[in-house]
Amino acid sequence: MWRSILITGMLVVMCGTGGSLSFAQEFRIRTTVYQHQPETDPGIVSRSVSIFHAEKVYDHVDGLGEVTIFDPIQKKLILLNESRMIKTVINFDEIKHLLNVARHQTQEYIHDQIKREESKGKAIASQLKFQLDPTFEIQYDGNKNQLTLESKLINYRVHCVAPDQQASVENYLRFADWMARLNYVLHPYTLPPASRIALNEELRTRNLIPIEVELQTRLEEKLHLRAEHKIHWKLDHKDRGLIHHWETLRKNKDVNTITIQEYLRNQFATLRK
Repeated sequence: MWRSILITGMLVVMCGTGGSLSFAQEFRIRTTVYQHQPETDPGIVSRSVSIFHAEKVYDHVDGLGEVTIFDPIQKKLILLNESRMIKTVINFDEIKHLLNVARHQTQEYIHDQIKREESKGKAIASQLKFQLDPTFEIQYDGNKNQLTLESKLINYRVHCVAPDQQASVENYLRFADWMARLNYVLHPYTLPPASRIALNEELRTRNLIPIEVELQTRLEEKLHLRAEHKIHWKLDHKDRGLIHHWETLRKNKDVNTITIQEYLRNQFATLRK
């Protein structure tokens, strides 16, 4: 079960941005995520769509019955589960608080592992320290539009594009930053957000949007994932229909509003079934 949570959480990080607010475009990103395993062809583990419209982002993963609405103006995210008719609202400050609590707990666990004076405990502590405060060797090949972040534990290889509409870069990366943070709050057994945010910052300084992100980890739970992003710079009738549906559902009085803690308990109970 925990491996399933780990993969699901990483998908959100790969699929799914702080800076100045500037919204000039509407666009859509369709994402397919593949899991690579030795001696087998890559398998599709997730398909999703992220629709950027009217200062918000609507992020929907196929098959989950859930949409996340990112609202940077109001500094909040809304998780809306249509199949269960529930929603929760979590603001940016609450996410930061929960991340600070998680960081403190992880640091205490690292300290406990070091005190054990066992090689396994020290190895676990070293891996966790890196995940909290990662450092990478960074290379960018302008001819191939390829950005790489390398370390002994986590590697990213990213193919990028420089869009004509530069504001779309910050719009996407702001969304990706906050989805990485939210993902760790929802799935604490995934990677902490620091490594993905480090990648986003490198993209930000070069005004680039990723069209393919490959992630390889050499942690206790080894993973090799690849996300392909197809960017469409205009919304179509279907996109606008989905937005209307989700906004109507968000305002529906029959949708029960619950706390983030209740939402997490509900999610965990679903995973155990």
